[in-house]
Amino acid sequence: MSSSALASVVVLGVGCAANPWGIMIAILLLDARRGHGIVWTYVLAWTGAISVVLVALLAGFGAVFESGSDSANTAVCWVELALGVVLIGFGVRRLLGSRGEEAPAETPHWLRAIENISYPAAFLLGIYSATYPLVIAAAGEILRADTSSAETTALVVLFVVLGSSTVAGVAALGTFAPSRSAAFLERMRAWVTAHNRAVITTIVLVLGGYLAARGLEGLL
Repeated sequence: MSSSALASVVVLGVGCAANPWGIMIAILLLDARRGHGIVWTYVLAWTGAISVVLVALLAGFGAVFESGSDSANTAVCWVELALGVVLIGFGVRRLLGSRGEEAPAETPHWLRAIENISYPAAFLLGIYSATYPLVIAAAGEILRADTSSAETTALVVLFVVLGSSTVAGVAALGTFAPSRSAAFLERMRAWVTAHNRAVITTIVLVLGGYLAARGLEGLL
């Protein structure tokens, strides 16, 4: 297995997991009136969404490009460069737009209202919240590497496990250790609420720069 592909999948998986909105929503869903099944529905949808999209992209790209071929490498590099430029542009726009703004003091009303959410809505929210640009990039990195079927499967599982680790971790803490984790989760929720703009902007700029660099490296 290529060490470069492994490192890239790890970076992208961690980036997927670091989505502050996903973490905040998972914490808030622990207080849903319908019980902890709501937050696990959200986690299931999040995990299922990134798994299905990743496998579908690999199957679709694999039908057109041979894994590890020059054509696959070139196509992936262009996709990564495009994603990187878009993410950098989005991050710069957020950075410039944040000047003179103060961080919100409390959770937005629409997020507080999800305590009444239904199971179907929680499932749809999990699908909606997943970090798809990084799923696309992970599919490209896996296709770009010349790997066996077993290695490809291992990389897919690694990305999904890492990408779902934070939301699943929050759900597990709130479900199996509610008393001991309550203070920690409340501090996390408060911190993410206060700093979500800065965190999102930083993640977007860092990952955008990483993807752009990977794309340019392969094209030059």
